Amino acid sequence: MNYDSPFAALGNTSDTGEVEAQVGDIVRSFAPGHDLSRIADTFGLLDRAFDGGLPGYQKLKTLYHNRTHTNEVVLCSVRMLHGLHLAGQGLDADHIDAALIGALMHDVGYLMSDEEASGTGAQFTSSHVLRGVEFTRRHLQALPADVLEATTKVILLTDHRKHPDWVTFDNLQQQRAAYATATADLIGQMANREYLERVLFLYYEFEEAQLGGFADIHDLLEKTTAFYRMTKGRLDQDLHGMSVHLAQHFSQQTGADRNFYQESIDRNLDYLNRVVNTEREHRLEYLRRGHVVEKVLELKDHR
Repeated sequence: MNYDSPFAALGNTSDTGEVEAQVGDIVRSFAPGHDLSRIADTFGLLDRAFDGGLPGYQKLKTLYHNRTHTNEVVLCSVRMLHGLHLAGQGLDADHIDAALIGALMHDVGYLMSDEEASGTGAQFTSSHVLRGVEFTRRHLQALPADVLEATTKVILLTDHRKHPDWVTFDNLQQQRAAYATATADLIGQMANREYLERVLFLYYEFEEAQLGGFADIHDLLEKTTAFYRMTKGRLDQDLHGMSVHLAQHFSQQTGADRNFYQESIDRNLDYLNRVVNTEREHRLEYLRRGHVVEKVLELKDHR
């Protein structure tokens, strides 16, 4: 593989089938014989739910917190679990499942029921984590009780407005599962090749949630570097610097002693610096990936 672009090394997270296959391959590489049926069932549940095929629910409408984001989080999570295994801190089978099912379900709280008539689901930004826990308890009742409990704690820890101490863990395995997925939630999105473009979608989600703090999309772009510095503090301190284990995964899988996630984040931040140092009226010309800008301009036209 050509590693000139670290983004390429992270894979195509817009293809759910490819992501599920990679997750299975990586799990089997460090836990041979692991029963992947619970994880497969959860992929299938999300396929139905996000596509509008789950009775009682509308299809997923949020633009930033979409299936691609879920895919990038579960793929980053399984790479983290592999790295933890290589470091002698691996998880047992039930906690592997809890970490990865929690990664898949961590943003399911943005789904709207049929009774919730207006909005995209972004209005639930502040409550989506608890909504996701409720959804998981309702739709994954077939999981053993202890696995379901660990899974809900994984989801709870992805509420990055709160210190991890707000979740009480029963054992070290639970904690590692949750910390791995919470770390992947932050790193996976910031390393995405289209992250800077997708930040424009995030502005509209924040606006719908009435969170405030940003005057417009340019203000959000200008504050993204500061957001990363704050996030790095959470990753290194609150979440115990668990992201270092990603380099161990890539070293064994590719033979390259590199952390492609960090390299991708660094590239995004370097490019962001160029964008925000450009006059506002020309910035969107530099954000051409994924046809995001066209969708953003369409959103503006409809307001």
